[in-house]
Amino acid sequence: MFPVLLLCLLSGVLVGIATGLIPGFHPNTVFTLVAMSVFLFQGLGNEALLVFAVSLAVANTFVDFIPSILFGAPEEDSILSILPGHRMLLNGRGYEAVFLTVVGGLGSMVLVVTGLPFLFFILPIVYGAIRPIIHIVLIAVIIWMLLFEKGKRKKALLVLVMSGLFGIIALNTNSQTLLFPSLTGMFGMSALVVSMYSRVNIPKQTHNVNIKCDWFKGSVAGWLAGVFSALLPGIGSSQAGVIASQILRADIKEFMIALGGINTSNIFFTFMCLYLIGKTRSGAAWFISQVFGEISMRLMFLVIISSIAASLLSAAATLYIAKRISIRMANINYSRLTFMVMIFLVLTITLQTGIVGLITMICGLSIGLVTISFGVRRAYMMGFLLIPTIVYFSGLSGYMFI
Repeated sequence: MFPVLLLCLLSGVLVGIATGLIPGFHPNTVFTLVAMSVFLFQGLGNEALLVFAVSLAVANTFVDFIPSILFGAPEEDSILSILPGHRMLLNGRGYEAVFLTVVGGLGSMVLVVTGLPFLFFILPIVYGAIRPIIHIVLIAVIIWMLLFEKGKRKKALLVLVMSGLFGIIALNTNSQTLLFPSLTGMFGMSALVVSMYSRVNIPKQTHNVNIKCDWFKGSVAGWLAGVFSALLPGIGSSQAGVIASQILRADIKEFMIALGGINTSNIFFTFMCLYLIGKTRSGAAWFISQVFGEISMRLMFLVIISSIAASLLSAAATLYIAKRISIRMANINYSRLTFMVMIFLVLTITLQTGIVGLITMICGLSIGLVTISFGVRRAYMMGFLLIPTIVYFSGLSGYMFI
């Protein structure tokens, strides 16, 4: 049985690397395809499928920072890394930016594992307390973010409202189909358009990393924010990262570490939420619930071991791939590369979602460009998920035109 589990672990990491590197190729697509054809894998056993799902999800949280930082083409969980990561890239420190996210991912995984006894006890209690008032907690999150927005609070609120209305319309039209084009338009395409017309020249990248920062503080911030975003629907890595950085007054390096920590700890906590409270907060957790229904303590132990092994393998792979890409960055025509990534995203969206998805992406792009022109943080565009979630949990969705 061990050779089969090891093979599934390695296969999951390889597929996770592919989903992380290729814009638009999301892990949830893989989980859906495997779930639809699960009978083909019955000979491997359910435990092997669990190891595959866990290792794929964990590997993706490490690798998906490479395209978002080096190419500006993010997935949902790495969208907030565009601005600080791109800034470091333009200073010749793109590899260092990726390195910091890896430090955060490994650091948060260590914190998760060491804190497991406490978390097994406290998470069900915390969720039971906040479940009836989730909409109030989410409103408090928005107010917290706005209070720390100095000078541009009205513009930030306008972006939040526009994104929220866009989310209500898009997610109630088809939540699964239109999520990818919406977020791609708001975050990925808007950043790519600005980069292309700014005629950005990428300097030669250095591979010397300077981690003279409080990496422990960044890892703790990522760990706490990962718990927060796993427990609260609608709270993604963006909001959790902003709140964590505000509370801990993190600088850019600590912020990148925190982002890496959020991604990795969040995916692990979604497995814990499935085990402790029966909620699926990620595609991987959903897939496991489809295979097992409920998971036992023995399977949870297998999840822990798989997560640790996948983290170590993925961290090494991420650093190797990022270094190889960054070596060639100075010789790449960045405007042409940006245009090619944009064409790839447009084709992917058109093939996956048709003309409706393409129109949705253009709407998201418009909001993204307005946000950039306002000079406010793009985290406010995550009102796209926050506002519909607040409406749903407040019980007001039945009174809306949707």
